[in-house]
Amino acid sequence: MTDGQQMLAQYVETGSETAFRELVTCYVDLVYSAAVRLVNDDTHLAEDVTQTVFADLARMARTLSREVMLGGWLHRHTCFVASKTMRGERRRQARERQAVEMNAIEDHSEANLARVAPMLDDAINQLGAEDRAAILLRFFEQNDFRSVGEALGSNEEAARKRVDRALDKLHASLTRRGVALSVSVLRTALASQAVTAAPVGLAASISGAALAGAAAGGGATLTILEIMSMTKLKVGIITAVVAAGVTIPWVMQQRTQTRLHEANESLRQQTETNSQLAEENERLSRLAARATTPAPTSNNPSLELVRLRGEVGRLRQETASAALSKTNGPSALSGMTANPEMYKVIRDQQKMGLSMVYKDFTNRVNLPPEQSELLVNLLADEVMENIDRITEVLSDGKSPAEMNQIFAAQEAALSEKVKALLGPEGFGEYQEYTKNLASHLTAEQFKGMMTGEKDAKDEKSKQLYQLMLAATQSELASASLPLDYQTVPTLNFRNIASEAEGERNLKLLDSIYGRVAAQAGSFLSEQEITRFIEFREKAINGNRMALTLNRKLMAPATP
Repeated sequence: MTDGQQMLAQYVETGSETAFRELVTCYVDLVYSAAVRLVNDDTHLAEDVTQTVFADLARMARTLSREVMLGGWLHRHTCFVASKTMRGERRRQARERQAVEMNAIEDHSEANLARVAPMLDDAINQLGAEDRAAILLRFFEQNDFRSVGEALGSNEEAARKRVDRALDKLHASLTRRGVALSVSVLRTALASQAVTAAPVGLAASISGAALAGAAAGGGATLTILEIMSMTKLKVGIITAVVAAGVTIPWVMQQRTQTRLHEANESLRQQTETNSQLAEENERLSRLAARATTPAPTSNNPSLELVRLRGEVGRLRQETASAALSKTNGPSALSGMTANPEMYKVIRDQQKMGLSMVYKDFTNRVNLPPEQSELLVNLLADEVMENIDRITEVLSDGKSPAEMNQIFAAQEAALSEKVKALLGPEGFGEYQEYTKNLASHLTAEQFKGMMTGEKDAKDEKSKQLYQLMLAATQSELASASLPLDYQTVPTLNFRNIASEAEGERNLKLLDSIYGRVAAQAGSFLSEQEITRFIEFREKAINGNRMALTLNRKLMAPATP
């Protein structure tokens, strides 16, 4: 039984959310890569397809065979979902026309390979089950021939032959579609470009949403988590509410604007509802006040009716007040977290995101699992506590100096807790890792946009990391900021509490990226530099919108 089959079996038997999240982490790159190709490189649409595929997996897990080739099932289902999403025929014809045009050019440049990419998954999907499994195991799950053989119930040599035969069939299928690629070029293309790294945080948000959908579909008691998955207020949005998923959220401006619009609409409706309730309560209170006057001895039916109405009004007021106390708070987000179930949902999402952000750190210092869990708990609690701190700053109109004092005290308290947990040496490494998070996350995320083989990408990613470090130090010195200044905008809570602080941080990050783009020509190609400039623009826009959304939801509620 493969690792994927074991995790799926554990989820089916015990309902383990941890097992399902690990399964998503293992296969999210495979699904996302196929989705990107199938939807013509629309990364946002690819994320939607990816979430749907894993939501379906969570829902259908109990119907799948224990021996299912999970990579094959996921790829096939991705093709189905993407085809349905794209409404197939018109776009497929457009892709085939592009392939015919490419055949006339007859070169194997990366640009032309990219034009064939949307047809590749469709051709793989048409292969027989064993051939499809061989291709996916070898090139998409990136297994060696020995592992492929074990998964197929054969040996290494048999797996090698099976993959070769499958490649021949795939080549023949593409040739019939008008694609002029040799088998060797096809093999190279699959080896180097079959899998693209999914955006950081995607696995975490998908896991929560998929698990919520599965629970709702299973007829279980409806919880806050399930309700969120069935409305526009999805778990992924809640992750963005607090520290924007705790990573640099490379979110396109249009999607973030949509989320902000939804948040505004929600707040507007909440305000209208509160006003209506207040007016109704006032009306009923007046009736109740009049009814407190002792009734005359005449037993007048009209007066008795007024008394009874007053009693009803008093009870309604008590009920309404109790309901409001469960949903309202100093801010829209505080109102949500006042509900224990909602609080747990949001905190768990923060834990998932923080676990991913600090995974490299815990591996680097060989932190035991129990210590890693404690560290992530400390950081998640810090995020949750800052919700009310930010609302307080926004509500009281704190000066920059007062605001800095509040957050400096909070950071000092957190540092003491982390130091007590990790010890002086471990704490020093934690500080070094944390202050360099923007460099680390940028190098990791942009690696998926680089060209070349895996080893070449790894090397260029290391060089990008070093260049980011140098550019960050230079820009911090120019701005007279300390070297431990947090350059990830959504991890610096001052930026949510103050729009001016947020814009300063965004300007700083933009300058860092500008310096890197100007100096990266020694190891990045022209095409990669162009991609990095686009990456820079999306990063700044995404962070700005995420900060605005956070600020809106943490702003004090209007009376």
